[in-house]
Amino acid sequence: MKIMVTGIGGIGGYMASFLCAYYDNVTLIARRKRKESLIEKGLILHSDFFGEHVAHPAVTDNPSSCGIQDVIFVCVKNYSLPAALQAVIPCIDDHTMVVCMQNGVDHSEVARSILPKGKIMDSTIYINTEAQDDFSIRQSGAFARMYISGSEGEYSKTLHDLLDHPGLKVRYADDIRVEVWNKFITNCAINVITAYYEDTFAGVFARPQGKEEFHTLLHEAYTIGKAQGVNLADDLVDTIYHRVIGQKNQNVTSSLAHDVMARRPNELETFSGYLVKTAAKLGIDIPLSKKFYEALKERTSSK
Repeated sequence: MKIMVTGIGGIGGYMASFLCAYYDNVTLIARRKRKESLIEKGLILHSDFFGEHVAHPAVTDNPSSCGIQDVIFVCVKNYSLPAALQAVIPCIDDHTMVVCMQNGVDHSEVARSILPKGKIMDSTIYINTEAQDDFSIRQSGAFARMYISGSEGEYSKTLHDLLDHPGLKVRYADDIRVEVWNKFITNCAINVITAYYEDTFAGVFARPQGKEEFHTLLHEAYTIGKAQGVNLADDLVDTIYHRVIGQKNQNVTSSLAHDVMARRPNELETFSGYLVKTAAKLGIDIPLSKKFYEALKERTSSK
């Protein structure tokens, strides 16, 4: 089976390392210094869940030279997704499974609008991982859990069997939209509030209004999901709220907060940008999400 991974950051790096542990024919798409590092030192993973791994797969910055693939994992950030998909079109035929592993809820729709062929496999992953300055990958925490759509027949089974190994807990989802939105709602609140205050969870929740604002952001995102017909649990907001508030390690922040503080390209549009624009189309008021979105947009565009 020919496997390709594009976007060798936190999630893509972990997935690539995991796949290289079990399969020989894995190709990574990387450019510039990351490509040079992967060729010279290999793909290095430091993982609480999967252990220490060093792999030396094929690496290229020219996907079209790789031929048709059986599975392509697209792990770039949302703002890079259209370009990444365009680049792998020569690698896709009717049987190729394309697994888009972005934050957000509309990446599969983007893929379907761009790719003329291939089978888009909806999924979502729960993992705490990031790329280090030396291009190694650091995964922390005792879990790496992925949900895939169980409604794609043999494609679902093939993907499940491909991933069903130590290092990743893969599960079928009866309704993948529910799992995608469960994660998205959490991400919207966590990413946006930590980015807005440029602070850790502990710092945000220590503010007089911090916990209340976090709960409000969860509820506003939940409202948009329900309005679009997603079968979300009635107690989802409170479940997420108490889980996050009860986390042992509160001295961490989000990827969006890191990017905002570093004035790097970020996924603000993926989170509250999507919510605010969708709410406007639906005629729903989400004032706190809109306030934080507009403030962050102004802050990041002025730097």
